[in-house]
Amino acid sequence: MSLAALPNDSHFISTLSRPLPGSPLYLIARTSVSELKTKTVNAMKWSYLSMFVGLTLQLFFAAVLSRLLTKEQFAVWAIAAILQRFGQFITDLGVGQAIVQKKTLSQEDIRAGFTGAMVLGILTTVIAWLVAPAASRFYPDIPDLVPVFRGYALVYVLSSGIIISGSLLRRALNFRPVVTAELTSYAVGHGLIGLSAAYLGYGAMSLVISAISQAVIQLFLLYFAARHSLKPIFKWSAYQGLFSFGIKATAVNLLEFLSSTLDTLMIGKLYSPVALGAYSRTFSTLAMPATNFATSLSRVMAPSLSAVQNEPERLRRAYLSGLRTVALIISSAAGCIFIDAPEIVKVMLGPNFLDSIHLMQIFAVYIPFAVMTNLSAVLAEATARLNVKIKIQAVYLVFLALTFWTTYRLGGQIEQIAMVLVAATLLRSVAFALVARQIIGGSGRQIAGSYGLGGLAFIGSALVTAAVVFSLRALNVPLSVLFIVELALGGAVVASVLLFGPASELQGMARTSLQRLRGRLLNSAG
Repeated sequence: MSLAALPNDSHFISTLSRPLPGSPLYLIARTSVSELKTKTVNAMKWSYLSMFVGLTLQLFFAAVLSRLLTKEQFAVWAIAAILQRFGQFITDLGVGQAIVQKKTLSQEDIRAGFTGAMVLGILTTVIAWLVAPAASRFYPDIPDLVPVFRGYALVYVLSSGIIISGSLLRRALNFRPVVTAELTSYAVGHGLIGLSAAYLGYGAMSLVISAISQAVIQLFLLYFAARHSLKPIFKWSAYQGLFSFGIKATAVNLLEFLSSTLDTLMIGKLYSPVALGAYSRTFSTLAMPATNFATSLSRVMAPSLSAVQNEPERLRRAYLSGLRTVALIISSAAGCIFIDAPEIVKVMLGPNFLDSIHLMQIFAVYIPFAVMTNLSAVLAEATARLNVKIKIQAVYLVFLALTFWTTYRLGGQIEQIAMVLVAATLLRSVAFALVARQIIGGSGRQIAGSYGLGGLAFIGSALVTAAVVFSLRALNVPLSVLFIVELALGGAVVASVLLFGPASELQGMARTSLQRLRGRLLNSAG
């Protein structure tokens, strides 16, 4: 993502109605676009710090959790978590995105966003408690779904209190408190409280306990960092500006949510709980790091691209640089994962998931297209082109439903469902790439070139990894040693692509950080 593409004059990013001195709103209003470049660099640093530290924690916690819960318990979690996420879309109604994207933000907007989120959070929690038995009847083979679903529903109200504070910090590109809240809540809420509950035998309910703990911790930390008025407002005009954008954003998010969970919902209905547990756990183990990478990128790029949405050349350079960086890094990592899948499954998931190795390899192919699509979707959202996102996601959802059902009727197993997901995601990625070309202009060769670089990075990293790993497997190297070698090799491959591949802003940041580290080490040695 090219920060040189960001503006460099003295206009304000946004105009706020009477912000309180010292508040986040005041700080946002006082931020000139000449400072946006520096703020974006700092935001990227904190965002990627969150990604790398979070990835380390996730790998460790996932390995532990896979040995504490059964496939059937993961199946309960997979369905309940989907129902819980659905409720969160209703709770938000796109208000968080509107806070970030809106050019002019007032105190009334903040109060309206908070009031609406809290009312919807309470309402959605009540509805979730009432419909939980119906959900359980729809999935009769999945036990204990009602208490788990109702437990997850409690997160709705807690999430309502997080939305505004988190969005204000994102809008100001102030990611330090966001990262602090995320890592603290994950380490304490999931690592300490959640895993302890799983160890004590709470089963799928341990994941509910984890989710509630994380939400409570984030609620307090984020509000402390971005305090805003808690006074409700019930004037309709205060809601129109936010919800006119927010409802469209929610429609997009809802379609994306349904598309991303359709495989889980259909597998839960059509296949056994064991199959669903294997599928969901394998996918989440691989998708969590990729999702973190995409989130770290998009939550910085969304406000940055929004700030330059009326400056075509800077917008174009920022998007193309970001796409090239994403293609190279995520595809290189995916190529390594494709070869390392047997060891990843054995170490991360344990002996009960040995039949998931092929699934892991299929998902390794899926991840690059999903992440690259995410950046193009962020570009469309930052430029307020939500109608086209709705159309693409609607077609994608219908196509997935039809092909999943056809695959099932033809006797396909969950591996074939995963292959259908890869093919559909590829087509969606092409559609969003065409939209991106319309937004930034040009022939589209540079976008196609980024996809081509990603393909070469995948193949190249897979070949390098295979040359080392296949030799070590032939020598019967112990699993623990082989896994450590694979981690080191994967890190070296991705770092090499980042440091010595095509130029990008992230490459400049990495080289600068290494030079500073080298200087400090030399000073210490001297």
